[in-house]
Formats: sequence, C-alpha cells, structure tokens
Amino acid sequence: MNEPLRIAFLWHMHQPYYLDDPTGRVSLPWVRLHATKAYLDMTAMLDRHPAFACTINVVPSLLAQLRAYVERPDLDDVFLTLSRKPAAALDETERKFVLRYFFMSNWETMVRPNPGYARLLDRRGTRVDAPTLDRANKLFSPQDFLDLQVWFNLSWCGFTARRDPRLAALFEKGMGYSEADKAQLLEAQADIVRRIVDGWRGLQAAGAVEFSTSPFYHPILPILVGSQVVRRSMPDTPLHGDFSFAEDARMQIERGVHYFADAFGRPPRGMWPSEGSVCPEIVPYLAGAGVRWIATDEGILFRSLDGGAKRENLFEPYYAEYQGARVAVFFRDRYLSDLIGFTYAKNDPAAAVRDFVGHFGRIAEAAPGGVVSVILDGENPWEYYAGGGEAFLDGLYTALTADKRFRAVSMSQALAEKPPKKTLARLHSGSWINSNFGIWIGGPEENRAWSLVDRTRSHLEAVRQAGGATPAQLQAATEQLYQAEGSDWFWWYDDDFNSDNDADFDRLFRQKLANVHLALGENPPSFLDDPIHVDKENVLIAMPLALIRPTLDGRITQFYEWADAGFLDLTKARGSMHLSKNLLSALYFGFDAENLYLRLDPADDLRLVGGELQARVHIIGRVERELRFAFRFGPPARKRCEIWVPEGGGWRPAGEIDSLAIDEIAELAIPFRVPDVRAGDELSFIVRLTKSEVEEDRFPKNGRIRLDVPDESYDSIHWSV
Repeated sequence: MNEPLRIAFLWHMHQPYYLDDPTGRVSLPWVRLHATKAYLDMTAMLDRHPAFACTINVVPSLLAQLRAYVERPDLDDVFLTLSRKPAAALDETERKFVLRYFFMSNWETMVRPNPGYARLLDRRGTRVDAPTLDRANKLFSPQDFLDLQVWFNLSWCGFTARRDPRLAALFEKGMGYSEADKAQLLEAQADIVRRIVDGWRGLQAAGAVEFSTSPFYHPILPILVGSQVVRRSMPDTPLHGDFSFAEDARMQIERGVHYFADAFGRPPRGMWPSEGSVCPEIVPYLAGAGVRWIATDEGILFRSLDGGAKRENLFEPYYAEYQGARVAVFFRDRYLSDLIGFTYAKNDPAAAVRDFVGHFGRIAEAAPGGVVSVILDGENPWEYYAGGGEAFLDGLYTALTADKRFRAVSMSQALAEKPPKKTLARLHSGSWINSNFGIWIGGPEENRAWSLVDRTRSHLEAVRQAGGATPAQLQAATEQLYQAEGSDWFWWYDDDFNSDNDADFDRLFRQKLANVHLALGENPPSFLDDPIHVDKENVLIAMPLALIRPTLDGRITQFYEWADAGFLDLTKARGSMHLSKNLLSALYFGFDAENLYLRLDPADDLRLVGGELQARVHIIGRVERELRFAFRFGPPARKRCEIWVPEGGGWRPAGEIDSLAIDEIAELAIPFRVPDVRAGDELSFIVRLTKSEVEEDRFPKNGRIRLDVPDESYDSIHWSV
C-alpha cells in the first residue's frame, strides 16, 4: 500500500483591530459575534475529533481584542450597548440604528430558518433607505425591538452555543422575549467570549492541533519592506512615491511572536504572513524571530520555479533563503481551499465531503507520501453553510481520520516528518490574490492612504529624533502607527471590494493615524479629517447659490436671508455605523465678498447643555495653516468669537472678532481677511462641538466643507431660477 497522503489544514482566524485604544470604543461587533459562532464551533469540532490534526492560525490583534472584552470594563461596543439597553428606552436615533444594522446576519442561513427573526425582517423590509426605516420605526412595537435585540445576538450563536440550555430555550421560544431573556443571552455570550482562548490552549495541550500566528496587526509585509518590492510584481502600477518601512515589518513580526507566546505559553513555530504576502527580504526577519515555517499560495510557487505552473510541484514544502537565513514554505492548494471557502456551502454536506475526499484520493495516487496544504479563512465561511457547517465539518473530519489513504497533520508535524529537499532559487514577491499586491496598493485611494502612513511615520520619526516626546508617548504613538498599517483598511479602498462599512474602515484608518498625533500631545493635522473613500452617490453638501448678507441677530429674521446659502444635509451626516445624535438640526454656510457666514441651528438637547458646549470652527485658508474660531452657546446675547492659532502642538489665543449673535440660533461672520484668503482662493472648514475638551459632535462627520472665496461676480456666474 502506498504511503498515506498527508493533509495539512490551516484555519486562519483574524479580525481587524476595531478597538480604538484611547477611547475604548469598538466600532464593529465581529470579534464578539464570531466568538459565539466560528471560534467556539471550530474548537468544539476539534474536541469532537481528537485524532484530527491541523493548524489554527490566530492573529495577535484578534487575541488582543478578545482579551480586551474580558479585561476592559470601559469597552464601548456600540452594538453591545444597544443590545443591553431596555428596548422601551431606545430613542429614535437608536431605534433606527437597530433597524438598520441588527439584521447583519446571513439572511438565508441565519435569519430565514428562524421564523421569529424572519418575521421581523419581513416587517422591516429588505431595503435600508430612509423611507423604509421611517416606516419600520412606526411599525415596530417595543416588543418587536426587544425581539430584534435578542435575535441579532442569538443568530450569531453557532451549533455549539445552541446546545447551551440557556440559549436552546431562547431558540425554542422564538419571539415575545423579555428583558430577562435578553440578559440571559448576553451573559451566556460573555461567558463564551471568556472561554475562547482557554479552549484554544486546551487544543494545543492535547497535542494534535498546532497554533501559529501572523504579524501583529496583519500588515502586508512586502509593502512595508518598500516600494521596490511592490514594483517587482507590479512594474507599471503608479505608487505615491518611493518608501521603505522595513523596520516596521520586522517589528510587526517580532511583536506578533512575543504576544502569541505570552497568550499560549510557548512561541509559535509557524506563521501565515498576512494575505499570504511574501518576498525574500522578510526571510531574515522571520528566522530571527524563531519562525521555522510560513505558508502562502500556489501562485507564488509557480512563479518562483523556472518550470512554471506544474501541479506535481505543489505537494511538498520548500526552503526559501535570503542573506544566510532560511524558512520552510508550504504552498496552499488554491482549488481545494476555495472549494470549502466558496463552493461547498450551497451543496449537500455529505455530497460535498465525498467530492472533497475524491480529490484527495486522486492526489494520493499521483503523490504518495506528499503533503497537500488546504489553507483558508476559519471564521467567515460558516455563515453561508446551513447549520453553521456542522454537518460538513463533522463529515469531513470523520472521513479523513477513517480513510487509511490519508493522514491529517499539522504543518510542523509535516515538516518534522519530511523536511524540504529543495531550496527555491528565488522567492516570488506577491500575495495569495493574483500573486501581487494590487488589492492593497496602486489605486488612487490606496496610494493616498499609504501617503498618509508615510507622512505620519516621518513625523513620528522626526519627533523621536528631536527628543520631543517621552518614551511612553513614543510607544503609544508607534502602536497606533502599527495599527494603521493593517491590511484590512486598504482592502476596502478603490473598487476591488465594497461593503456597507467602507466609510467605517476609512474612518477607523484615519483615526489611528490621528491617534499617533494625540499620543504625542499634538492636535491631529486637518488633512486626516478628509475621507479617502467617497461615496459618490451620497452627496451631503450643497454649495451656495448666490451671495448672501444675513442679519446677525441669532434669529431667523426672514426666510430669504439664508435661502441661497449652502447647507449640510444632516439626514445623511452620520457615518454608516457611527451611532450619534446630531447636536445641530441644521448647518448653513454662505458668503459675500468680505465674509464667510455660518448659521448653526441647535437641536433641542443642545440647549440643555447651554454654556457648557463650545463651537469650534476650524478653517484652513490659502496656506496650510489652520485657525480656530471658538464660542460658547449660552444665554441670548451678542458675543465675541475667540480666534486661536496653532503653537507647539497646541493652541494659543490670538484675538477676537465681534460678529457673533446667539439666540434661537447661532449666526457668525468671519472676515476673509482673518484667515488671509482672497477671491479665488480655496477655503475649507469643519465645525466641532466640544464639552470639557471632549468632542461631542462634528460637521461634516467626515472630511471638511470646501469652497472657493467669491468675488462680486459670483451671482452672475451662479445665478439660477
């Protein structure tokens, strides 16, 4: 009988670093929700099949977020906060948020099979535009909102969690939940989150499952190494310029290894470089951190061999060497990996298992004793499988452990049994997608994002060299920079991939760069306010139609005085996943030849805070110099507006202007001479509302309002009827 075919599965567990460290805010709930589904289910399935060996790759940024849910009581997961809040106490903004986002479960496999959840979806409707949400908000009773709070969290409980008696009873109940039911669900969910890492440690101790890791915040290592590496596989792609962050690549590897060792009690032997992205230059960094093996895509192998794409070359590991260092490299069978990731979910589980085993049988005949690497996402596919993939995984593990033609192994086990016999003459520089880096760099938005990383990193290094910050500040700032280098932010830029959360990933990326400056005790530069990704179908800002000259009395004196002004559409002004209440009900702006005019109409809750709330208008004029115009809301009066200028990373007062009126509304005139702009110059501004130095709201939510300073001919050029 032929020597068994060794089958090496690697399940990759990863989530972007959604946590904003300074505030404790978690923008998206996927770490918590995947814990009750994929992380728990995959662990339980391997407990069920102790003879099945494989590798689980856990990214340190995921470990850090799981730890944060357990250790940080200040964690502000907005989805969890709204789940906890009594349904009857939700205000209108919160109800619409819940209506929009608490159906973010796979409708076919996680909503429709549950009649209580499906009833709510049918009542809301499948569209999420403003008229649909307004209608649903009127149709949904407090009980409907409570049921929706429960079902959103309950639907993310996988086949293992469903066997918890507390949760099984809720699935059985189906609707008409109580606040006590909801509290029981969220308590069970928190219990599961606390057990995930312990479960992984238990698998490691049992011996069959190997755990590997990735660079800490999941960056594309070859891009960090430098633009010269990117151009090897993308020679004609425009980049923002020449750059090299090679030291960051080394540190992301080393810190990832150290963090993993702290969590698991031993260092990892192997690493899945983010997105399977490799180049020769990372080999010494990997070897220096104690990494013995890495894995990437078959396309990298075929481009590294002189003979081109020959499938028989795929079923063995190779050595990659560079500057005297070497690591072993496994190459994933793309076709087999993608069958699980993208194809089998729509098929009968037993038929899918038979088909998969049949592929292994044919490989076993062609490459007896070889090793086939099946490497894919270990968390996301199961949303698309009926029953969360239980029948498929159970059938697969059973078939492969029972069939003597095969033997499931971990990567390190495969390496120990048969070390590589061949060394690659060269290692191609590329990723698992198209064997290049085009998903993460080269597009206009991607290049702009990398230019901001470059600019922020250069500033941080200048501060470091000048001794302008404490060691603690530098450490905190560097951490935020590393977070901004993660691959996930760049994945969603340009047109390669799109989601409902594109604006949120853009906002998170820019916030992490802003946090670099905040950690250094500086005001973040205004260019970080500008969105990189712009939804062209969602235009928020209307430009002025004509010159205006309003009466500054803090009242709407007559309709026509602001009729030709520009305005910000506050019905669209929230970020797509950013729960906030607009503290203004309207923001208008306009000008004559001498002044910029602003009108801020407060919402009801703005008047409650009165003089505690400060408006700060940040203006950038003809030169890259930002001015701040600040005033407090308070009793009706004609007031002065303070002028502030930047100095030493902070602000200092530089005078006042006497052109502010506050009564029912706030009206302000800012002479163009103060920011030193003239007709034809571009001027941009943003309005921030702060209380005790904490930003409570901003307008626009992303970016700045930009306009050209007019001259007396503006009306004749922009007239309309």
